[in-house]
Amino acid sequence: MTTWRRWQDWVVVGLGVITFLTPFVFGDTSQTVAASTAYVLGVLIALAGLLNAAMSKAGGLEIIPAVLAVILFVSPFAFGFTGVTALAWSAYIIAILVVLAVGSLFVMQTRRATA
Repeated sequence: MTTWRRWQDWVVVGLGVITFLTPFVFGDTSQTVAASTAYVLGVLIALAGLLNAAMSKAGGLEIIPAVLAVILFVSPFAFGFTGVTALAWSAYIIAILVVLAVGSLFVMQTRRATA
């Protein structure tokens, strides 16, 4: 795959943007810890996706969005906003989708290497 062509990277960027916008969509901007977590991790996930999209070959940097997704998944428990149901569930779902997108990139790499 060449630069800017992997769909997985663009899915990660889109999921990062969705994470950033989640507090606005659900009207939970007053929940400062939950909203701040969504803002920061959303921007970091989107930037990690852009960084990976800019790379001509899939290298070891694909692990960055996966690690950020794990942090996003754990953040409602770690920062204590499991009671903010909309933001907690969106964190769980988006984190799983990011890991699936990154995982599919690794699966495609192994298929090409063995073919």
